Amino acid sequence: MCTVSWCPEGDGYTLCFNRDERLTRAPAEPPAAHQSNGVRYLAPLDGDFGGTWLAVNEFGLTLGLLNRYGVAGYHVPAEPRSRGLLVLDLIAQPSAREALIGLERLDLARVQPFSLVAIEPGQPARVAAWDGTAITALTHRPAGLLLTSSSATEPEVAAARRATFAAAEQYTPDRLTELHRSHLPERGRRSICMHREEAETQSFSRITVAADQIQLMHTPDAPCRGTELPALTLARHAIPCPAPH
Repeated sequence: MCTVSWCPEGDGYTLCFNRDERLTRAPAEPPAAHQSNGVRYLAPLDGDFGGTWLAVNEFGLTLGLLNRYGVAGYHVPAEPRSRGLLVLDLIAQPSAREALIGLERLDLARVQPFSLVAIEPGQPARVAAWDGTAITALTHRPAGLLLTSSSATEPEVAAARRATFAAAEQYTPDRLTELHRSHLPERGRRSICMHREEAETQSFSRITVAADQIQLMHTPDAPCRGTELPALTLARHAIPCPAPH
């Protein structure tokens, strides 16, 4: 249950992410700087399983994960592996292409269906979807809504959110932020800032990748009422050249 949108800007971009979760989930740990295989990255951590739904590394690669619901014929394994751990498995990769190659190499047999957004500077967004059997991938160039998901009547909810983003006159970082904080088309299960009796939007994150710096801004609550934490930053580094053979 999430919504992710983006706005490419030259050799950088802004990405906005609403995380929607059941109220019974443990509180997430706020974003912090971490390292994986010597690569620095910024990410909040899931309070239940220690993975994450969103991370950005020092090369400007962002990975965002959304659950998929209602996959026909899918049966949950006896001991599923948390989907959020996949982001941690892949965040040390220098590019979206290599992250998706890494995804293809992982054992996903115990992982429930998901969609993974991979974005790097100067390139179209890449989206990979796992249905429990196979991975399909596509690229997405236009600014605006990338993906949205909901465990409640998903086709209707997704259609309402797509229409809300389509009605926006322009896509700028500030306009995307307004949309993610909004209750359009009306407050409830269809709104971008979502509210249901048993679940709601529990955080809003905005990642900005610029020429020399990466910034993560995070509100650890529904963005319609929450208070933004101090921004975290990383120096942006060039992707290392492969070692000569």
